[in-house]
Amino acid sequence: MWVSKLVLDPRSRAARRDLANPYEMHRTLSRAVSQALAEGSERLLFRLEPTPAHERPVVLVQTLSLPDWGVLEAGYAEVHPPKPFRPALRPGQVLAFRLRANPAKRARETGKRVALKTREEKLAWLSRRLEEGGFLLLKGEILQDVFLEVPKAGHRVQVQAVLFEGLLEVREPEKALKTLRQGVGPGKALGLGLLSVKRA
Repeated sequence: MWVSKLVLDPRSRAARRDLANPYEMHRTLSRAVSQALAEGSERLLFRLEPTPAHERPVVLVQTLSLPDWGVLEAGYAEVHPPKPFRPALRPGQVLAFRLRANPAKRARETGKRVALKTREEKLAWLSRRLEEGGFLLLKGEILQDVFLEVPKAGHRVQVQAVLFEGLLEVREPEKALKTLRQGVGPGKALGLGLLSVKRA
C-alpha cells in the first residue's frame, strides 16, 4: 500500500470544485491510479483531514499501487511523495487510529440507509465494524459529526460523515490487514472508510 498527502490550493478552480463535491474529488484522485483501477487491482481510499479554516485543506490518499500524481492539474495541490505502508500486524498489538465513516443502518420499512443518531449508537457501530475486520475497539472518540451534501440523480442528498479517533487492538492480523486495504463501511467514493493506524 501507498499513502500520499496532498495539500490543496484553494486558488485552484479544480481544487475548489473537488472540495465542494466528494465525487469529483474521487474522480480526480482516481486518475493517478487509472490503469490499476481499470485492471480491477486497485482500491483507492481518501480522507479530507480536519484542518483550521486558515490552513490549506489536506487530503490523505491510500492506494494499493504507486500513484502518479503528475496527472494532476498544475496548481491543484502540493504533493508530498507517496510513502510505502506495509504494517506488520501481530495479535495483541495496540494502535492509534483515525477513521471518517458513515455509521448507518437499514430501515426495516424501506430498506434505505438511515443515519445513526446517538453517540452510543455510532460507537457501537464502530465497535462492530472493527470486530468484523479483525480488530478490537479499546477507546473511541467522535471528533467531528457532519452531513455531506452530495449530488445524486439531479438533486442533493445528505450523507453523515463521522470522524472517529481512538485506540484499537489487533486480534486477527490477516483479517485486519484486509480491512486496512479495503476500508470500513459505505461511502468510499465520498472520502469515507479510510482507516489509518499508527503506533500508540
